[in-house]
Amino acid sequence: MRINARIIGSLVGFIVALFFVFFNWKVVLLVLGLSLLGYLFGLYVDAGEQVKRKLRELFSLFFS
Repeated sequence: MRINARIIGSLVGFIVALFFVFFNWKVVLLVLGLSLLGYLFGLYVDAGEQVKRKLRELFSLFFS
């Protein structure tokens, strides 16, 4: 069986759903938000100049 993005996505969704059942929803949202923020920061640090330029263009579209 090949592992593809749909299987990984469904497993992540299942684990997040279990967290919502067993923990407080505010804690789960906080952990998910901080994890996403850390992931995006890591992508930004590891990215080349081209990706950084595209991100600046994206932010300028949203906030200008």
